[in-house]
Amino acid sequence: MLFRWVTIVLLLGVSTLLSAHEVVIPRTSHFEARDSGYPIDLLIFVLNKANFKHQLRVTNGLYSQARVVESLKRNRLDVYWMGTSKEYEDILHAVPFPIYRGFLGYRIFIIHRDNQTRFNQVQTLNDLQHYIGVQGLGWSDIPILEYSGLKQLQSLYENLFKMINLGRGDYFSRSLQEVYGELKSRKPTLHSLAVEENLLLVYPLAMFFFTSHENVELSSAIERGFTLAYQDGSLLEFFYNHPDIKSAIEQSRLAERRRIDIPNPNLSERTLAIPKEYWHQ
Repeated sequence: MLFRWVTIVLLLGVSTLLSAHEVVIPRTSHFEARDSGYPIDLLIFVLNKANFKHQLRVTNGLYSQARVVESLKRNRLDVYWMGTSKEYEDILHAVPFPIYRGFLGYRIFIIHRDNQTRFNQVQTLNDLQHYIGVQGLGWSDIPILEYSGLKQLQSLYENLFKMINLGRGDYFSRSLQEVYGELKSRKPTLHSLAVEENLLLVYPLAMFFFTSHENVELSSAIERGFTLAYQDGSLLEFFYNHPDIKSAIEQSRLAERRRIDIPNPNLSERTLAIPKEYWHQ
């Protein structure tokens, strides 16, 4: 299993290269920050499980999420991972296996280190509604948060950390598998950032691998790989032993946090019907 940052360009034999499918994925802000280790490792894992010979290629240009969606739809990209929504599932094909087993909706906040005392006073959703969050442009979390009265400012991904560091927003809601790595990589230059100590915001949310509706060969291979890996138990072993996931669970102290649950009005019937064994229990 691949428990490391994956080297995308592999030195393969000529015969292997000729028989391999090129799989193009976008370079995004998350990718640049090396926050994509687990999704890429998982993609390679399930494609190998399906015996789908492939060679990953990353685009040169930087893609926003809106550009990713449009490029997937037009088959200019092959696959990418995103938090799902009804809209995305209408215009793209979602492989119906939550790649983080629902942990995407377990949210911990990045805050200014001087504001922990303020957040200690937050006991309920009503309390949290008096604070201002920040989120990336066009992210699928925004309508979920705003549906529950949680106002969000939007900006480019890297700007969000700077906004919190400068006090131009109160919190940046991140999934538990993202928050610690993101903070660690930016702490040397953004000294005022901290992980909020006591709160856990939870809403139902899945991140899927998305392809175009026409890219049946690739989406079928990914789905086949997931199915086989769940059947033989290797998926759960891969997931809970991946260092990104294992570290996040250990650091987050989930049972000790004050939990606030909010609904997700944007889940499709298809996502709601996903069997419970594909979600963290």
